[in-house]
Amino acid sequence: MASRTVNIIVRYAVASVGLFMIAFAIALAIKSNLGTAPLSCMAYVLNLDMPGVSVGTFTFLVNMLYILIQLAVLRRRFKAVHLMQVVASVLFGYMIDLSLWMLEWLEPAGFGIRLLLILAAAAVTALGTSIEVAANAWMVSAEMTVAAFSSTFRKEFGKVKMVMDSSVVVISALLAFIFFGNFFGSGEFTGLADVLLARTPGVVIGLGTLLMAFLPGYLMRFTDPLVARFSRRAS
Repeated sequence: MASRTVNIIVRYAVASVGLFMIAFAIALAIKSNLGTAPLSCMAYVLNLDMPGVSVGTFTFLVNMLYILIQLAVLRRRFKAVHLMQVVASVLFGYMIDLSLWMLEWLEPAGFGIRLLLILAAAAVTALGTSIEVAANAWMVSAEMTVAAFSSTFRKEFGKVKMVMDSSVVVISALLAFIFFGNFFGSGEFTGLADVLLARTPGVVIGLGTLLMAFLPGYLMRFTDPLVARFSRRAS
C-alpha cells in the first residue's frame, strides 16, 4: 500500500514537471511576440483585452470550459477522477504566470532572436508533453478534451487535435477582431509583415502559432523515445 502511494506521488510529481515545461514554453512563445501556441491563444487574447486578469487565470477559466465540454461529450463515462483536471488547471495557470514573471526581463530584439525563442518553446513543449504522457497522471484539459472527442466519435487523436487546435485559433482570431479590429492581436497592423516579423506588440496569432501547432508533435518523435529510455533506467 505504501509503495503504491509513493508510486502515485512520484507519477504526479513527474507529470507536474512536464506541466511546468509546457507552461514555460507558453511564456517563451508569448515573449517572442511571434504568436503563441493554439493551447493559449484564447487566454492570451482575453488577457490583452483585460490586462487586469492574468494569462494564467484566463487559462484556468478556459480549462473549466473544456471540462464542461468533456461532461457533455462523455456523459456517464466522465469519471470522478477526471475532476483532478481542476487541480491541474489551477497549477497550470499558476505555472504560466510564474513563468511570465520569471521571463519579465526578456525583451528580444530582432526577428532571429524571436524565432529562436519560438523554436525553443516548441522543443520544451515536446519534451514536457512526453514527460507528462509518460507519467500517466494528470494532463492539461485541452488534451483530455481531444481524448474525449476521439474516444466518443472513434476518430484518430491526432486528427481531432488538429481540428480542435484550428477551431481555438479561429475563435481567438474572431475575439481579437471583436476586441481590437484585427485578427492577429492587439497591435496596430499595417500589413502582414508587421505580424510575421513582430514589428508591433501584442501578436497573438502569427508565424509562431503555426510553428507551435506543428513542431512539438514532430519533435515528440525524438522526445518520446528519450523519455522512455530515461524512465527504464530510472526504474
